[in-house]
Amino acid sequence: MKAYNLDNLPAGVDAHLVARVLESCEIVRDRQEVKFTEFLDPFHREYVRPLVGNFFGIRHMEDGGYAGAEKQRLAIFPDYYSPGDIEMPIAAFAVSLSDPTRLLSHRDYLGAIAALGIKVSFLGDILPFAGGAHLISAREVANVICTLEEVNRLKAEAVEIPPYKLCREEQPARTIRSTVASLRLDAVVSAGLGMGRSKAAELIKGDKVKVNWRHIVQPGFQLKEGDIISIRGRGRLELSMAGDETRKGRIRIEVKKFS
Repeated sequence: MKAYNLDNLPAGVDAHLVARVLESCEIVRDRQEVKFTEFLDPFHREYVRPLVGNFFGIRHMEDGGYAGAEKQRLAIFPDYYSPGDIEMPIAAFAVSLSDPTRLLSHRDYLGAIAALGIKVSFLGDILPFAGGAHLISAREVANVICTLEEVNRLKAEAVEIPPYKLCREEQPARTIRSTVASLRLDAVVSAGLGMGRSKAAELIKGDKVKVNWRHIVQPGFQLKEGDIISIRGRGRLELSMAGDETRKGRIRIEVKKFS
């Protein structure tokens, strides 16, 4: 395999992930076989698309189990294949909780699946709702997910379902209205999580925050309306509105908080 120089990648790009994608491209080119990546977030899919396109004689397609899925796998294949000939190795599941009224968080399900020994890279989207969740996984770990018995101390059962039955409703969120001096990342995180700005800055500098799936460690990073902010262990925020200024010169914002 060719040795790629991955020392000068843009901030936030996972060099090991990129190396695995490039290695898959080489295998497809040299052996004329189909390869599948792990689940990639939108940021990394955008980054690797032109890299895959640089290889002569190969193509790729993306699928996360349903239209608009956030996390998707890539199928990389010789260009004489038709995409219709490729079956993406993805499985969909309905998880039922013993309490049909409980709404657990994304991280509750993520933790329960990780406790089964499954790497996060084998998991696609998780779609929680009252009484359970729908989730996507790599076909390679489907049998393990079927052994799920508990989520956040509640009894649970995971049953494989056809992907067309996936719940695609907008995930429940709490809307927070506030004002900030500027659209700095630390200011918006502070407003969204209800914590001091210095504490928000610590989270950011501690590499616990992503903006649009990219690690950001600068508290002063400037956001724009529509940006998605993920905070490790604390859920996700969306800057859904950056409005006009108050008489004191502060910016009115709306932040959606997803658990």
